[in-house]
Amino acid sequence: MFSRMTHAASWLVRPSFAWLLCLLAALLVYAPALGGELIWDDHYLVQANPFFRSPVFSLEVFRHYLFFDSFSTYYRPVQNWSYMLDYWLWRGDSVGYHATNIFLHSQCGFLLFLLLRRLLPGLMPGVGDKERPAAGGLALLVALVWVVHPIHNAAVAYISGRADSLAALFALGAWLLTLRALEKGSPWKKGALGLLAAVSLLVGLCSKEIALVWLVLVLGHLFAFDREHSRRAKWTVLAGVLAVLGAYAVLHALPGYRAPMENGPTSPWDARILLMLRALGDYTSLILFPSQLYMERAISDPGIYRNIAAWREHARYEYLSILGLLALLTVIWLSAKAGRGRRLRLFGAAWFAVAFLPISNLVPLNAEVAEHWIYLASIGALLFLAGTVLALPARGRQVSTVLAILAIGGLGTRTAIRSGDWVDPETFCARTIAAGGVTPRIIGTLASIYGQRGEWTKQENILRKMVVQFPEYAPARMNLGICLSRQGRAAEAEALLGATRAQAGEISRQYPRTWPAALQLAQLRHDAGQPGDALLIIREARARFPESWELVKAESHLLQASGGPSAALPLVTAFATKHWWHGDAQITRGTLHFAAGQPDAAIAVLESASRLDIYDGRAYVGIAEIELARDRGPAALAAQLAAVARDPDQPRHYAALAGILEKLGRPAEARAAQHKAQLLTLEAARGS
Repeated sequence: MFSRMTHAASWLVRPSFAWLLCLLAALLVYAPALGGELIWDDHYLVQANPFFRSPVFSLEVFRHYLFFDSFSTYYRPVQNWSYMLDYWLWRGDSVGYHATNIFLHSQCGFLLFLLLRRLLPGLMPGVGDKERPAAGGLALLVALVWVVHPIHNAAVAYISGRADSLAALFALGAWLLTLRALEKGSPWKKGALGLLAAVSLLVGLCSKEIALVWLVLVLGHLFAFDREHSRRAKWTVLAGVLAVLGAYAVLHALPGYRAPMENGPTSPWDARILLMLRALGDYTSLILFPSQLYMERAISDPGIYRNIAAWREHARYEYLSILGLLALLTVIWLSAKAGRGRRLRLFGAAWFAVAFLPISNLVPLNAEVAEHWIYLASIGALLFLAGTVLALPARGRQVSTVLAILAIGGLGTRTAIRSGDWVDPETFCARTIAAGGVTPRIIGTLASIYGQRGEWTKQENILRKMVVQFPEYAPARMNLGICLSRQGRAAEAEALLGATRAQAGEISRQYPRTWPAALQLAQLRHDAGQPGDALLIIREARARFPESWELVKAESHLLQASGGPSAALPLVTAFATKHWWHGDAQITRGTLHFAAGQPDAAIAVLESASRLDIYDGRAYVGIAEIELARDRGPAALAAQLAAVARDPDQPRHYAALAGILEKLGRPAEARAAQHKAQLLTLEAARGS
C-alpha cells in the first residue's frame, strides 16, 4: 500500500521526525486557542481549586475527588499534579495551561505512532513482504489524522479537558514499556521495564477512569491478536495488570463515600439501546464529517413524540439512530469480509467497541454524548478505516493515501476554526448556542458572564427566557432572583429566592453549588434589618453544603458584626482545622486571631497558610501588619518583602512596603517602593 512512499521518503517515519511533525501539527491547529481565557470548569479547576497551588498538596490530592464540593466522584489526582506543575511554571497564566494541553496531545500522537509502528506488522498478515515496511508510514498517517482531528477540541483546547490526554499519554507509555519488557534481554532490564510499565499504567488510571479501557485494550491485543509472545509472558502481564488494579482500588478508596446526585428513574433497556444507536450515529458523523461541533450535546428530548410537529422538529434524532444502525451493520459486514486488512479491521473495530461501550448510554452517565469522550475510541475508528483501505486494489490504496494526506490539511483547518471557539467565555457560549447546543447549563453560563460584568439587563433577559423554556431548571429561578437583588429590586428578588428556600433541600440534592441563592437571600434579610433571619438562612444552607467556605465566611461576618471577632473565631477555626488545605480559611482565621488580641496565634496560623500557595503573598502581608502593630519593624519588613517576592505585580504590596520603610527611617527606599506601586497601578489601568 505505502511501498512507494516508504522507499521514496523513509526518513519521514523516523521517530525524531515523527515527534517533530506531531508537535508542529498540534501547535498549528490549536494555535487559536493558545490565548484563550478560562472557560466553564476552568474557573474552578485552574483558578479556585485549592489543591494545586503548592507542592504540599502532592499527596493530599489522592485523598480528594477532582471537585471537592460537587456530586461527582471523578478521581483524578494526576490532573491536579499537572495543574501544580503548570502553576509553578506559568503563575496562573492561561497561555501556559493551553500550551501544556497542546504539548500533551502532541506527545500522545507521537506515542500512538510508536505503538502502531510496533503493532501494525502483526496486524497485516495479508500484506505482501515488500509492503510490510510501509507500516511505519501507515502508523504516521493514522497518528497525524488523529492529532489534527477536530473532534478532540474539547480535550485539547479546553484546559479542564486534559484528563483524556494525560490518561492516553501514560497508558500508551505503559503499553510500549510492556512490549519492550517482553523482548529478549536480561531479567533485570525486563523487570525494570515491567515496573516502569506498571507505574505508568497506575499514573494513567489516576489521570482519568478511561484508562481502564486502555488496560482492556492492552490485554485484548495481547491475548487475541498477539502471536509473537508465549502464553507464560502473557499471563505474567495479566498478573502485573491485576496488581496495578489492586493498587488503584486502594487509592480510589481514599476519598471515601460521596452521596450521588439524585436522578430520575433509570431508562428501560429498549430506550438505552435506542440512545446507544443515536450516540453511535452522532460519533460516526463527527468522525467522518466534523461540521457541528459544540459542548453540551444531546441526542434525546422528552417532548419528541408529543405531536407530529415536535417529531419533525427533532427528526435529526431519528436520523442519528438510522446512521448508528448503518454504521454498526457496515462494521460487522466489513469485519467479517475475508481478504487483505481483515485482521486490522477486526482490531480497529474491537478497539472502537471496547472504548465506545462505556460511553454508549447502556450505562447511565452524566450526559448522553460528549466530544471528548471519543478521544480514545476514535483511534479504533481510524484503524478500522485503514484496514478497509488495505482491502482496496493497488490504485485505490494509492488514491486513499493521497486523500488521507489531504484530509490532514482539511481536518486541521476545521480544528483551527473550532479552536477559535475557546478564546473567551462569551464566544464559547454564543458559538455553542449557534451550533445547536441550547442547554440550560450553556445558557446559564452566558447569563453568568453578563452578571460578572454587571450587565444586569442582559442577564435578566436571558434568565427570564430560561425560566420559561426550562421551567424545571431551578438554578435559572435562583440566578434570576440574585440578578434582581443586585439591581436593587428587593421585593421581586425576595419572592423568587424565598420560594427557592422552601425547596432548598430538594434542589440541593439535584444541583451542586446552589448555595449562592441562600447567600443572596440572607443579604436581603440583613439589609432589611433582620440579621437573625439572615443568620438562620445561612445556617440552614450550611447544613446542606458543609464544604462551602463561602457560607462559613458569610456566617462569620454576621457573627463578628454582632459579637466581635471572638464570636466568629470558633466557627472559622472548626472549618479551617478540618480543611487545613484551604488558604482563604486559614488567612481569615489568622486575621480573626489578631483582631481578638491573639497576635502569636495569628502569626502561627498565617505562617502555616503561607505554605499553601507558592505565589500568594496575603499571609505574609498579614504577618507584616501584625509585626508592625507590635512595633517590630525589621520583622514586618522581612514579611512584606516576602509578600513582594511572592506576588511582585501587586501595587498594594509596594505601597505597604513603602509605609514600613518610612517607619524604619529609610525614606529613599520608601519613595522607590511608592513609585513602583504607582507604575504598577498605571500599568493595570492601561491593561484593563
